[in-house]
Amino acid sequence: MKSSPSPASPETRGSWQSLAGTRAFAFWAFLAVIYGQLALSLIPIWSDGTYYDYGWLSLVLVPVFFLARWREVGLDEATLEERLRRLAVSLPVMAVVLTSIVVITLLRMTQWADSSWRPPLILHGFTVLALTAFLLYRLQGRSISAYWGCALVVLLVVPLPMRWEFVLIHWLTEGVMEFALFVNRMMGLPLISQGETIFANGIPLQVSDGCSGIRSFQSGIFAGFALGEFLRLPLVSRLLLLASGLGFAFLMNGCRVIYLVRHAVAHPDSDLDKVHDMTGYVTLTITFLLIAGTGWLLARIDEGMKKRRAQA
Repeated sequence: MKSSPSPASPETRGSWQSLAGTRAFAFWAFLAVIYGQLALSLIPIWSDGTYYDYGWLSLVLVPVFFLARWREVGLDEATLEERLRRLAVSLPVMAVVLTSIVVITLLRMTQWADSSWRPPLILHGFTVLALTAFLLYRLQGRSISAYWGCALVVLLVVPLPMRWEFVLIHWLTEGVMEFALFVNRMMGLPLISQGETIFANGIPLQVSDGCSGIRSFQSGIFAGFALGEFLRLPLVSRLLLLASGLGFAFLMNGCRVIYLVRHAVAHPDSDLDKVHDMTGYVTLTITFLLIAGTGWLLARIDEGMKKRRAQA
């Protein structure tokens, strides 16, 4: 006669809980390491003071957004422990993880030689996101679609390819110049332009990439996506917030160039570099405030629509 299995002793249950806790800790530590390596590879781009310095905010925003989504669609403790155990003994999963680690290591070696080379940085970002999506899909299935906002925030702090960035800067520079010329001429100030230079009463004013609005443009995109994720806006509202952010960035930078032209004409002996930098900070701040106000308004409208649907 076979004896029935005795229930697990407290010591046995404690050891299993400890092992499961170790698996969970290892999973979170692994994610922290691969995203930490991505952040280290991007820090030189964020620190050069040009277009991507908003990337520092992602060190706080991405974990906050990810954990918020995890609480919503995450697994209960028992299910998480069981699925982590299955991942740990799955040869295909281990093969994907090890291959990704090798790829990331090779990319990091390339970045040590030249930290400003864009293709390895872009490939590094996509590799980390693809590996995260693969692991989350094995843990949570199709509910990983809830993390799309987090993934976009990560992508926005990865630099664009140099060719795309050049085309974007050129397009914005032309747009800002045409807007500034039109408004100043409507206000009675005779201006002529040649290439990227505006001549006001014989005073040349160079409208280069620093005045193009690329910094406001990309910061506005990041702010719109980050605010949309923070407020949990629906897709239509997020698109409206993004469009308004781009519009505000272009408008405020156009106003900045208009002011700089008129200031140069009124004060030809002034230090235009100081005024240039100060107006840049002012317009960037106003752009963020306008985006924040638009996000708040869209959130209120969305909340009101939800209440009306609930009452109907």
